[in-house]
Amino acid sequence: MENTLYKRACIDAAIWSALWMLYIYGLLKWFPWTMLHEMTEDIQKKAKLKKPTSKQRRNTFIYQVLSIIVIFGSLGYFGIAPFTESKVSFLTIFIYSFIICMAWNVIDLVIMDWFIVCYLTPSWVVIQGTQDCEGYKDYIHHFKDFLVGCVYMTLIAIVYSIVDYGILYYIIWK
Repeated sequence: MENTLYKRACIDAAIWSALWMLYIYGLLKWFPWTMLHEMTEDIQKKAKLKKPTSKQRRNTFIYQVLSIIVIFGSLGYFGIAPFTESKVSFLTIFIYSFIICMAWNVIDLVIMDWFIVCYLTPSWVVIQGTQDCEGYKDYIHHFKDFLVGCVYMTLIAIVYSIVDYGILYYIIWK
């Protein structure tokens, strides 16, 4: 992959990661019950969250659907836009998408999980009733999630590469 394309992949990865970070911040801030399953066992047991109302569930659904459309729509765009002018191999598109996906996974681990959750632990991360839980400092828990994320991000990169290559091959490069 040439240098200019690599730089663009890094920029797209930063944008995609920022979208994910905003999405997760919103979930933690406004819809914390949606993130409880991601927390350690001690946090899940001590959490004192009220059952969401039907209005809160509706708002959660709207927020999640719109966010996922933007996040995954942008990934689709990122996998097509740099390649509209000249034909490239499927492997090139896969590597490009893989860089974007894996960069987010690393940023999620290092910045979101280890730095913000484990090291800083700001109030917007702490779920009501769990202020004294040790799970917020569990670096290993987040590393295990990172390893699972490696599998998911690889699968997402493969699927998006197939779709993007198909759009490029059958529609744009035609």
